[in-house]
Amino acid sequence: MKPELLTKTDAARTPHQENIRARAYELYVVRGRIDGHAEEDWLQAKDEVAGSNERKAVLASASRSL
Repeated sequence: MKPELLTKTDAARTPHQENIRARAYELYVVRGRIDGHAEEDWLQAKDEVAGSNERKAVLASASRSL
């Protein structure tokens, strides 16, 4: 995408949102690129990314306490 086409919303994306977006797209591809499941894919991706972040936090906390 050309930089001049970026909107303020695009520029405000966080790495967390990018991870969710990328995972939601992976789910779409795995499903066979069948439309109509965007919200479902987004919510599943959001849960998966949140779970991944929680696991990383627990591991980091455990390594600090050793």
